[in-house]
Amino acid sequence: MIPPDQEIYDVEQRIAERRHRVEAVARQSAQAALKTLTSPWVLGGAAVLGFLAASGIQRRHAHRASMSPQEKKAAKVGGIASVAMAAATWLIKAQFGSPAALAQFLVSKVKKQSPQPVRTSPRGDRAVAATRR
Repeated sequence: MIPPDQEIYDVEQRIAERRHRVEAVARQSAQAALKTLTSPWVLGGAAVLGFLAASGIQRRHAHRASMSPQEKKAAKVGGIASVAMAAATWLIKAQFGSPAALAQFLVSKVKKQSPQPVRTSPRGDRAVAATRR
């Protein structure tokens, strides 16, 4: 027979292991969901769904005052420009990390210098320096 103290210890160990596994699965699930939700296909699908919903609402209210052809063209150009800016911002963040890093890259290209490494944060640099000691 197992002594009660040992049995309690074993049960607590199993509970702790299960808790750690559940936390790890939750972290992985959150990362996978974030990666999926920020993929270009999902964002594009959301944009298409938004345009379809807006066109459906527009058809319901078509009896209201109609727009002139110039106003329609301006609205389309504005919509396309806003989508293009969102896509450009996403690409800049994906490639360079921030608009400031893009500006540094462009300045270095203009000056014909090699690009400077991008610092993620001052705290991260201190952490690297502390590990080198």
